[in-house]
Amino acid sequence: MIRLLIVDDIASTRDNLQKLLSFEEDIEVVGTAADGREGLEEARRLQPHIVLTDVNMPVLDGIQLTEHLAQELPASPVIMMSVQGERDYLRRAMQAGAREYLIKPFSHDELVAAIRRVYELEDKKGTFAAKDARVPPPVAARSTAPADVILTFSGKGGVGKTLLATNLAVSLASETNSRVALVDLDLQFGDVGVMLNLDHSRSITDVVDAGEGLDADVLAEILAKGPKDVRVLLAPISPELADLVTTEHIRRVMVELRRDFDYVVVDLPCHLAEFNLEVIEMATRILVVTALTIPAIKDAKLSLKVLESLHVDPEAILLVVNRSDSHSDFNREAIEQNLGQAVAVQLPFDARTVGDAVTRGTPFVVQAPEVDLSRAIRELVGLLAPDEALVAAGGEKKRRRGLFGR
Repeated sequence: MIRLLIVDDIASTRDNLQKLLSFEEDIEVVGTAADGREGLEEARRLQPHIVLTDVNMPVLDGIQLTEHLAQELPASPVIMMSVQGERDYLRRAMQAGAREYLIKPFSHDELVAAIRRVYELEDKKGTFAAKDARVPPPVAARSTAPADVILTFSGKGGVGKTLLATNLAVSLASETNSRVALVDLDLQFGDVGVMLNLDHSRSITDVVDAGEGLDADVLAEILAKGPKDVRVLLAPISPELADLVTTEHIRRVMVELRRDFDYVVVDLPCHLAEFNLEVIEMATRILVVTALTIPAIKDAKLSLKVLESLHVDPEAILLVVNRSDSHSDFNREAIEQNLGQAVAVQLPFDARTVGDAVTRGTPFVVQAPEVDLSRAIRELVGLLAPDEALVAAGGEKKRRRGLFGR
């Protein structure tokens, strides 16, 4: 783990930086400070691998802090950040001993790349050898990668997004022997609980009630138990309760779930909200669900454009066509040409199987595993978890990093 100390006099900047780095499995923010003097004291106490500091701060500015650290803690190199991009600032920062200089605003990728670059360079020089011998690893450090986050997303309701999310989560658990969580983020009209016939006595509103006390144990009590031991976080039982759930609640839930599970499947609502964008940022894969109708294809095209505007990696997006029918006016080639996106999986039209499964509240992958529809879901699992698809057959299970490298 790269142990990082953040020093900045603006609280929102410190929070945003922590948020940006919270999902990097090899970077741990061990502390923050609001000015240079406090930063120096925290650096002495925490012995971080890297100090990330702003230039303009009260009491002791970033240049002065860097000079003190270079003398007292040479094994804690500095990355400096500033809105000032002039050559004079850069020259002064390097003279003080800074290893990198980031000009605000910078991207998540630029920040992470700078931290890793400085760490790797200093590690090769042996800078951290004595420090790492003195600093024990954190007790609660996770030994495996954070969970992959898989989203089901569509610009239109009624295309089978929730049906896909529920059956995919259960199939993932069954086919890979993984720990799977399913989250219903359609906070007003979520149907995951109905699809799985679950007791709705606990829901995401209990996360609100838990407040600052939310941890893995509290969350475990809130999660309902679904088929194949899938753990389910249900939407509020009544639409008006959705307003109680904030982006911060969802962020904390996702952080806990990614620590404790191998996969987190999230059923997103069709409308875009702040919390949607938060979860999209965490995603390893995004399944854009459409059907063989003109409105559904039009909305899928809009959904793809939205994801493109959010700079989502195109390789992270899988297009899933539901209710595929050979008698339709649309074929695979026409859809791919219209959307500019390859179809990953087609789910065949099977009204009887789906109707029986929904009526019984049992996933069709459990109730009718032999039908083509269930086979298509297992095909999708193979695309999402290629390293784990053979676990059920006795293969060795391996955790892997997602497309975003998280």
